[in-house]
Amino acid sequence: MARLTAEDDFNIEVLKLLLQLAWSDERVAPEEVGLILGAARSWGVPEAEVGALKACLDGKELLPAPDLGLLRERPDAVFEAVRALIACDGHLQAAESEMLDELRIILGP
Repeated sequence: MARLTAEDDFNIEVLKLLLQLAWSDERVAPEEVGLILGAARSWGVPEAEVGALKACLDGKELLPAPDLGLLRERPDAVFEAVRALIACDGHLQAAESEMLDELRIILGP
């Protein structure tokens, strides 16, 4: 198995955050599934990690907590991914809005 790079680690943590956001309203829209899995594949995330993401998206596994310390290193990239996920289904749910506000506080600008 190939060793993960720092970029792989960061991308996986972004995906974990996107999982949390997608489930924040207690349902995952098909568009959110497509965006998360599409991002994972376009970022070259290893297939084992993609399988774990699918299990979480299907509600078969508990959601992993993202490493916020790692995400703080590149908040602009994090917010770009978060905005894409929020926009993909065309609806900003109250829970998503609350989580976005919390992320602004935790990650900074």
